[in-house]
Amino acid sequence: MAVFFNDPKRNGDFLADWADRAGDEVIGALLEYERSARALRYQMFDPNVVNDSGWLLAQDLFAAYLKGEKMRTRKLCAASGLPQTTVLRYLDHLERLEFVRREGDPDDSRVTLIRLTDWGAYWMREYYSRVLASEERSAAKGEGLFALRRAVARKIFGDA
Repeated sequence: MAVFFNDPKRNGDFLADWADRAGDEVIGALLEYERSARALRYQMFDPNVVNDSGWLLAQDLFAAYLKGEKMRTRKLCAASGLPQTTVLRYLDHLERLEFVRREGDPDDSRVTLIRLTDWGAYWMREYYSRVLASEERSAAKGEGLFALRRAVARKIFGDA
């Protein structure tokens, strides 16, 4: 039998600690955020970039780019949790799109470094800018995650 979660509660008492969990309003706002972000990704990027594996790699490489770092294939595999064959296949595709670049390590000729290109970083910045702008528009209407965070903060800290 397949396990749906890593740590399933099999004793039937899985609702006992539900009071400590986020409410349905918060979960609904997060779900809507994720759904709209996913739709935007599919509008902006090649399908092989935005599927689960490709998107994990794009995010990890963008995080490294923002820190001014390049990643080794092994580190990229570890960060994404993907097998090396999958990572290499997606890197081939991302390289053809000029989204990433592979470079030799000047200190170790056996190592290949991977970095997001400026073009890839442009599109990742554009994507995240659009996601944030969408959330800000939703917040102005009293909807979305940003508005929900403000409402929770007001309840906790008062109307400061």
